[in-house]
Amino acid sequence: MIFDKEVALFGDSKLIKEGSSIQLTNSESGSEGRVLYKEPINLFQDVETGNSLSFTSSFRFSMPNETDDVMAFVMVPTSMDLRLFNQRGNSSSALGFLFEHAKNEQVVAFEFDISNRGNHARILVGKPESSEVRNLSFKGNLLMANGGTLSCMIEYKASAKRMQVRFRKLGSIKMMDPSFDFYVDLAEILKGGECMVGLSSTNGNSSKAHILHSWNFDIWPPVQVVVPPSRLMHPLPIKGGKIVVSKCERGP
Repeated sequence: MIFDKEVALFGDSKLIKEGSSIQLTNSESGSEGRVLYKEPINLFQDVETGNSLSFTSSFRFSMPNETDDVMAFVMVPTSMDLRLFNQRGNSSSALGFLFEHAKNEQVVAFEFDISNRGNHARILVGKPESSEVRNLSFKGNLLMANGGTLSCMIEYKASAKRMQVRFRKLGSIKMMDPSFDFYVDLAEILKGGECMVGLSSTNGNSSKAHILHSWNFDIWPPVQVVVPPSRLMHPLPIKGGKIVVSKCERGP
C-alpha cells in the first residue's frame, strides 16, 4: 500500500519504505508525530435529524512495549486551527498538545499504552480545559515482539452512542477480547458539523520509533439498507465514506 496525498504529516512523522509506511516518531526520546486526513469527515449527512452516522476505523502499527510509548486517535472540529497539530505538548501524553493549545475546542480523543506493566487508556471528551479525563485499564496479552505489529479497530455505534476499541495481534484471525469502550454523543460534541480525524503518537523517554503501516475509515448508514438478495453478504458503506489512508503530504 502506498500512502496517498490526501493525508498530512505533522511533527516528526515522515514517509518511509518508499511511502508504504509512516514513521510517526523519531528514534530519540521526546519525539512526537501526527497524521491527519486532510478532507473533513461528514458524519451528519441527514440534515433533518442531525443524528450521527456510525463508523469503523482501523489502523495497523508497531511501537515498543514501553510505558512511555503512547498512541492516540483524535477527532476535532473543522474550525480548529490545524497548525496546532505541529505543536508539542510538555508531557508524555499523545494528547498533550490538545490540553495546551486547544483548550476550548470540542474534541473526542483517546490514547493507549501497552507494556509489561499493563494496558492503559485515557479518554478525553469535550473541551480539554474543562473536560473530565477518564483513565482505565484493560486486560490481555497484547505485547509486541521486536518488529511485531498490532491492529486497532475503533467502532462507533450511533444508535447506542458508544465507541469501542479492540485489538488484534499479527496472525490472529479475529479481534481479541481485550478492549475498552465509552459513551460519547458525537452529535452533541460536534454539533452536527464536519470533523477532522487524526492519529497522534509520542515515545516519551523511549528512543524507538513508532510506525503506522495502514489506516482506513468507513462510514455506515444509520439504518438497514435494502439491497438485492445477491448482494446481502456485502456491507454497503455510504458513497465516498471509505477512506484508505496511504501516502502523505507534509502538513502546514
